[in-house]
Amino acid sequence: MVQSGDYSSNSAAVSPDLTSLYVGYALILFAVPTFGVAAAIGLLRMWRKAPPAEPVARSHFIFQQRTLMAAVAAIVGGVVLILVNVGVFVLFVMAVWTIVRGALGLKDLLEGRPIPHPLRLFY
Repeated sequence: MVQSGDYSSNSAAVSPDLTSLYVGYALILFAVPTFGVAAAIGLLRMWRKAPPAEPVARSHFIFQQRTLMAAVAAIVGGVVLILVNVGVFVLFVMAVWTIVRGALGLKDLLEGRPIPHPLRLFY
């Protein structure tokens, strides 16, 4: 029978950098359903923040920053290009790209692996 005080966790405490990375991926994945508002919030959140020192966290931070900048730029460009009937295609491609990139990055973070090339536009 389990009594009060018997529980001991073998897992290490979650670091603030890791929590911040999970929030970053949540904002990336919510960028499409919120029509880019989550991407803008994520970009503002990371704008002046220094990258973490640990290599795995640093690669994910740079990957997220690059993803959010590209997503916001594609949203702005897509909205402008709606005037010439190309914007819907740009917004659709951006939506798929953002979701796939966010899901692949989150998968690597959950497995504890760094992003091999965080500055690339394609995974």
